[in-house]
Amino acid sequence: MRLKQLLLFSCACALAGTASAQVTVDTTTSYRIVNVNSGLELALAGDAQTAGTSVVQEPEGTLESDRWQFAPEGNGEYLIVNLYTGQVLGISGASLLAGAGGLDWADNGTNDHLWSVISAGSGEYKLQNLNSGLLLGVSGASTEAGAATLQWIDNGTPDHLWTLAPAGPAYQEPLPVDVQYSSTDTVGTHDPSMVPSFWGYSLFATHSSIHQHVSLDMRHFYDAGTALPAAPAWTNAYTADSGDLWAPDASYRNGKYWLYYAASSFGSDTSAIGLATSQTALPQSWKDSGGAVLTSSACPGSNAIDPGLVTDTDGTPWMVFGSYYGGIYITQMDAKTGQVASGASCIHLANRSNSLDAIEGSYISYHDGYYYLFVSLDACCDGVSSTYHIGVGRATSVTGPYYDRGGLPMTEGGVTVLRSSQGRFIGPGGQTVMKDRNGSVLVYHYYDGNNNGLPSLGLNYLEWTADGWPTVAHERQKNQQAQREQNEQQSW
Repeated sequence: MRLKQLLLFSCACALAGTASAQVTVDTTTSYRIVNVNSGLELALAGDAQTAGTSVVQEPEGTLESDRWQFAPEGNGEYLIVNLYTGQVLGISGASLLAGAGGLDWADNGTNDHLWSVISAGSGEYKLQNLNSGLLLGVSGASTEAGAATLQWIDNGTPDHLWTLAPAGPAYQEPLPVDVQYSSTDTVGTHDPSMVPSFWGYSLFATHSSIHQHVSLDMRHFYDAGTALPAAPAWTNAYTADSGDLWAPDASYRNGKYWLYYAASSFGSDTSAIGLATSQTALPQSWKDSGGAVLTSSACPGSNAIDPGLVTDTDGTPWMVFGSYYGGIYITQMDAKTGQVASGASCIHLANRSNSLDAIEGSYISYHDGYYYLFVSLDACCDGVSSTYHIGVGRATSVTGPYYDRGGLPMTEGGVTVLRSSQGRFIGPGGQTVMKDRNGSVLVYHYYDGNNNGLPSLGLNYLEWTADGWPTVAHERQKNQQAQREQNEQQSW
């Protein structure tokens, strides 16, 4: 279990293991990855963000792209995420050949992005590529700044040895929250969506007929039962009579609250999206529309779950949705009825290279001239073994095309990693974005490694880089939290 592995580490020790053994990395921190032969650290050539940029060695502090995070992918394998670009360390062309160069690329699910960390003793490690079985080294075993990395056979040269120097937290921890549950049968939060109202906040999550919590301060959440009294009868054909509805999306528009949700079963693309509305967002005030708003069959190749409503700058509502299969789609909605607009088509927004590699949980949020498409990647719902993580791309039009930070289209696997597992906060995903008076809040679930993998509510304020990309805020989040608490005290 990854939980047991994570507990092996302390702040003073980045890795644990025995000589020539695969080891587990402490994911609470970021690292500078330093070559033993040259004493230089991994960074991106010229701090370039373009996909395909060479991974090179440079003196410490020369470039901003010198911090990396090890994101667990199961079986002792990791994505090595560059925290400057949100892209991952891979091998040119996913090559199996010795001499192929190391580069920065989108997390598109290919095996050349997976690495094992192997102890070589004395605090030194080898980085082995899963796809090729070769080791990360430096071209010509060079000790010069700017020399490119490559993969090579394990021939014993010191350029294949690396040390990991802790470089501070990879991400800001989630804001502290207290989520109460009235029954042990309903403990846990999956796929959360939160909406502010005149009386506070309503939080909705996957479970039964949509689990609902209420809060006055976005910190203490009280169990309010379910939004609907029971799963609508029409959903039984999609849920195999389970009565379990998924992935709610709550919003306020045109003077009332809209709650979309998914009806499906695990592993199936026989799915549908439903809609309930309310004037107050209070529990048990929701009225179901009485039938499916959208089904998978209406958009061939899609899986109609994980709905997310977005209104474009012209005031037109759109719904983004999808999971596995063909990936992520969007369709126009009728502003008055909340149903699919007459004559609307389904537009493909994002996919991964292999349909078995998850992309789901989509949500679009507008900020300063761009629409940002947030997605969940890899394996959900496996407790502390979950490999879920959050990615993002952006577009100037709500219907795309969407590109990642490296310039790759999301329809071709492009995606920029926003947040991955960090210590006890395992498998973040199922995200939405809520805007309040303090900024944009990333709302997601994670599995708590300190609480038997309990699916838990994660909240982080987003910050934006100078070139307009979202990050999980650091110091600014602390300031926003203090301002939030001050505002709530004044309001209540």
